[in-house]
Amino acid sequence: MGMCGVCRVSVGGQTKFGCVDGPEFDGHLVDFEELIKRQRMFLPEERLSALLWELGGCGCGGK
Repeated sequence: MGMCGVCRVSVGGQTKFGCVDGPEFDGHLVDFEELIKRQRMFLPEERLSALLWELGGCGCGGK
């Protein structure tokens, strides 16, 4: 079974996956610094995507 890893989180120094091991974890053990870094990884691309959407999309006509 393959996993995409998008829900990966470090809990108490161990790698966990929200889709398999979660969704509930001890919040005191979650490495929030790593989690925030991962959440911000694609922020520039997300902003560009939102801007393009506001301007009418990519121009492909939704196809």
